[in-house]
Amino acid sequence: MRWAATAFLVLFGGCNLGNPGDLVGELTVSATVSENSCGDGVGQLPGTTTIDVQLYERDGVLTWVGSQGTFQADIDEEGNFVAHSTGSQMLRAEEPDGYGGVLAPCVIEASEEIRGTLVRRVTPETSDGGEGDAAAESAADDADEAADGGGDADGGEPVEAVPASVIATDTLQVSPSAGANCSDFIGAGAFQALPCRVVVELEGSE
Repeated sequence: MRWAATAFLVLFGGCNLGNPGDLVGELTVSATVSENSCGDGVGQLPGTTTIDVQLYERDGVLTWVGSQGTFQADIDEEGNFVAHSTGSQMLRAEEPDGYGGVLAPCVIEASEEIRGTLVRRVTPETSDGGEGDAAAESAADDADEAADGGGDADGGEPVEAVPASVIATDTLQVSPSAGANCSDFIGAGAFQALPCRVVVELEGSE
């Protein structure tokens, strides 16, 4: 949830992208917080943030490179993608409770899922099979088209260009780890409740 500028860093930061593959979209995406039961414990979240995103695809992996965060997700042929990650953070170590006992440490565990759909970019140049057509086949198609009086080489309607677009939901869930005592992190200026979650709706297009 890096686009939300959260103070509680959970995932996706600093991953080694390697070769992300082909650029499949350059989008302007709106990230809108639709739910936040965590309060200020995850940082100050703006209602809506606009971010610039480049999307790459290679071997069933979508790479999202944004102005406020980067992640990778598995993607299928229909454009459905999902990314998961988990993390933990110690907010306070074990310490005396002031009454002769010991206050258990506060350790927060979080999981994040980004699930959505990419509508892949379509251009007239690539809609009929792309650059792999042989020159002889292309010449034959041109001849057929001339004989037919114009139109698409295969007799169908010309394919219109379609810009890339994306819609997704980012869900962050936060809870104390087993045996942790985080009661002193619930209240004003901290978590509104524990466990809690934040949901951000993502939508954008070229």
